Amino acid sequence: MNILIFLLVFLLLLLLYRVALAFALPALTLRRHFSKPAVFEGDSGEMTEIITNSSFVPIMWIRLESSISNALQFTEQTDLDLNGDRHIQSLFTLLPRQRITRRYPVRFRWRGAYSVSSSALTLGDVTGMCRIMKEQTCRADILVWPKLIPDRDLPPLLLGSIGQWRLAHPLSEDPFLIRGLREYRPGDPVRAIHWPTTAKTGRVHIALHDPSSGTRLLILLNGQKTENQWSELMDYEQAAVEYGISLAASLCLYALRQGCAAGFATNLKLTGSDDTPFVPPVLSGGQRERLLDTFARLRISFTLRFETYLKALNPEPGTDLLLLTFYQTDEMQDIVRSLRHQGHRVYVHLLSPASA
Repeated sequence: MNILIFLLVFLLLLLLYRVALAFALPALTLRRHFSKPAVFEGDSGEMTEIITNSSFVPIMWIRLESSISNALQFTEQTDLDLNGDRHIQSLFTLLPRQRITRRYPVRFRWRGAYSVSSSALTLGDVTGMCRIMKEQTCRADILVWPKLIPDRDLPPLLLGSIGQWRLAHPLSEDPFLIRGLREYRPGDPVRAIHWPTTAKTGRVHIALHDPSSGTRLLILLNGQKTENQWSELMDYEQAAVEYGISLAASLCLYALRQGCAAGFATNLKLTGSDDTPFVPPVLSGGQRERLLDTFARLRISFTLRFETYLKALNPEPGTDLLLLTFYQTDEMQDIVRSLRHQGHRVYVHLLSPASA
């Protein structure tokens, strides 16, 4: 009889605890973020999880399961169960009104745009008989920029071409790049007067402008490895294209450091879209990050044949073009000749299909 009463009381307690867990479930929140919004391939960082129990119900155990790309390699975390670097699982206890902050060291193995979004939360009692599950959407995004190639390892002919183009274009003042103001002096051009400051101070001021880049360089990457390629590349075939992306990124940043306005275009698609990127050549403070973010979001899937893409490009007058391609066709050479005839400097660099 005593055993029967004990079992009844035990089952009643389990039922009450299940009701309490159902009450606590909406008060359970999960937030995530990475230590940086963007990193370079091969860098290390940290992902932080904040789990909060806003209710007065103690949660005996809670299991958190998340599906995460194997490009994010979690290291030095003893309470993680890693299953093929794609599924992470952790188990812990949450007291009433408790907040737990968990930090996971992460190594970013490959270039790309990654998101840690949905997670499964399972709550239970000490026996494991009482369980409640909740799907929680908690988004944390990270951009992994391509690994840059040191200047000393870049093809000398490409560096020499960028240097020659830069010297061939004279610098002129850019009306949009104002570095400061000073009072008007005899001989200053009237067009340089900064009227808002003049009206505010009652004394004539002129604007001092930084020089604009004389070189507008657009780097074009052909995402096709062969002329007749139509299907998607296998994983083991993508290394060559990844090298082309790293080379394009490194050359863009090198050109910016040399004072050139650098841009980028390709027939590859962007992550989550069928659009192709086009970053016009400019020389501004945000261009470096704009370019790197674009390279991070590239996926190795092309939309148009490179010849078709080049025909529709129509670059602005005075833009120099650097083509990175794995092959050349007669049609491509005809397009290059046409671009040169229009006044564009064009250099074609052949990439190795075997990759570096």
